[in-house]
Amino acid sequence: MVGTDGGAEVTAGALTETAARPAAEWDDLWRPSWWRRQPEWPQEPGIQLVAILALVLYANVIVNEVLAPPWYVPFNLGLMTVALLLARSAGTSWVSMGMRPDRARRGAKVGVLVGVSVIALLVVAVVIPASREAFRDERIVEGSFLLSLYHALFRVPLGTALYEEVLFRGIIFGVLARRTSALSAALWSSLLFGVWHVLPALDAVEANPIGEAIGGTWIPVIGAVVSTFVVGLGFVWLRLYSGSILAPVIVHIAANSTALLAAAFVVYVL
Repeated sequence: MVGTDGGAEVTAGALTETAARPAAEWDDLWRPSWWRRQPEWPQEPGIQLVAILALVLYANVIVNEVLAPPWYVPFNLGLMTVALLLARSAGTSWVSMGMRPDRARRGAKVGVLVGVSVIALLVVAVVIPASREAFRDERIVEGSFLLSLYHALFRVPLGTALYEEVLFRGIIFGVLARRTSALSAALWSSLLFGVWHVLPALDAVEANPIGEAIGGTWIPVIGAVVSTFVVGLGFVWLRLYSGSILAPVIVHIAANSTALLAAAFVVYVL
């Protein structure tokens, strides 16, 4: 016995299943009144969290500086699997990682509704000439239309959206939320998500004319970190509101893949 709940014994096995919070509590964490509530049975993240963060840092450098493009998807999915195993070995439940089968349908519904809105905004941005130039990316120009389709329909959904959402809104947030409030877990996981985008932002600045328009290199990079931090917080809320990691995965795919398709449309059609 490690504690009591209303007179009933709470076993170590029960803690593993609830990941320091009763399963029902996760349905309320999206509400502002619950954001600062501490877990009923705080659990130390342990060495597994350190290992997961080390893996994430390693992967970020390898993917952006070393890895050949064909290995992008298998490398990321392999690392995601290792991180999942580490999280599970630390006692992090599927519930705390947003992977409840009974919430998948709601997650898909919320994700599609928000994703459609994101797609509509990007379409409007392409239609307006003043904002259209932001989509003229040199990486699209130097590639091909078929390569852009491959990125938008395969590489981004699996190697970027699914991978990043499971890592940041699933594993890292889930592990942290065992120890601290949902707000603290959201802030820390989103900050890591923002810093994660430093290397990709440096590459994007060199390839996109918007970098020159803003001026310098670090201003747009800092802007990318801040914006992805804010987006990360929004993705956490979507995950908690829907009860499923599927919601931010779908919205992430909608945003990134549609942006790629819009860039290909601007470069190869317009």
